[in-house]
Amino acid sequence: MSRVVAIGIFLLSLTSWPVAIVLNKLNILKSERAVLLAGALYIGVVLVATLFLFRRNFRKVDPFMYAFSLFCVDATSSFFNALESDGYLKVPQLSNVSSVEPYLETAHGIMTSYWNGIVHFILCLASVALYTNRDSHREVILYWAGSLLNSMVVLLPACATGNIGIKASTLFNLLYVVLPVVVIFYYIEKRPFQARTFVKYETILKRPVALLFLAYYLAAIVLAVSRGLTVLGGRTSGITFLNKYEPYLKDPSGFPKFQALTYEYLFVVYYLVAIYGLFNPGQHWMADWSLVHAGAAAQAQFSYISSSLHRLTPRDYQSPRTGTPAIVFWTVNLALFIVPHLFAWWCQRDPENFGRTYTVDLATPVQTYTVSSSRRTVRSSKAE
Repeated sequence: MSRVVAIGIFLLSLTSWPVAIVLNKLNILKSERAVLLAGALYIGVVLVATLFLFRRNFRKVDPFMYAFSLFCVDATSSFFNALESDGYLKVPQLSNVSSVEPYLETAHGIMTSYWNGIVHFILCLASVALYTNRDSHREVILYWAGSLLNSMVVLLPACATGNIGIKASTLFNLLYVVLPVVVIFYYIEKRPFQARTFVKYETILKRPVALLFLAYYLAAIVLAVSRGLTVLGGRTSGITFLNKYEPYLKDPSGFPKFQALTYEYLFVVYYLVAIYGLFNPGQHWMADWSLVHAGAAAQAQFSYISSSLHRLTPRDYQSPRTGTPAIVFWTVNLALFIVPHLFAWWCQRDPENFGRTYTVDLATPVQTYTVSSSRRTVRSSKAE
């Protein structure tokens, strides 16, 4: 039973591209309005099929499972759009899609589509599979929510203020901002109950792992503020240093600019509360928020690094590939990718200090009954 729903969602997600090809061959996708109408109709059909899959096998289904199922479909569409944008697929549909979503013709838009099509697809399908198998899925969902939220926080303002432009259809992505925020607070509110510990801990100077993470967060704060000042036009010596090692920050598309500002104004807030948690163990919210941060950092760094190397990025703004600048670039940006995952893993290993993250409300399968006939053997004994 648990596999039926996940397999069904997987098969449904594979229909997005064939449907788009058929509609394109029928000359239905001629305008932005036609694309939006066809997309809404297709999503409606998929939603009905998803409701049927879940309701046939489970009672009291978590409503967010329907959303994650739809995101699987959206992810496969993004993946095929990215493949076509990079020239790996030759299907005359990109002109219609790019007219609706112009950011798909940029390096950042393509690499974000790859991330959405691969990583978000795996995360959403995994959350459905874990849920239907009655396993904990909160960890996967919090990671996904952080990743999607960062993607949208960068995408929307960059499209609105950069040289990409924004259309009415792009505003539908506002839903992708609201949904992860709701998901984060919904699942954090359902965090497993855990009594507060009053154990006295050693100072951070006597906890070497915590001290290493403290050093990382302090360095990350300095880097985030420096990057933010760079994209805002600062001219100090440190900012000139960044211009040499990270020229992609000056890309006119606006995506690296808003990613840097996201680090400065949002990530720094998390860095500060994480530092507080390192100095004061026993904060049970740490594990949940470390997963959200890890997802956001992963999406941010993948998009930033890969876009800076993409062929559509002007050569003057591409990241350095040789010498000391390349070493500095890769060291800094890989650290921003890897360390958040190490911190999340470290928090997961110590639930007494940083909190538990497993799912409390599990799926309730529909009960099935099998009627079978039984024979009762009556033994008799003869009196001798």
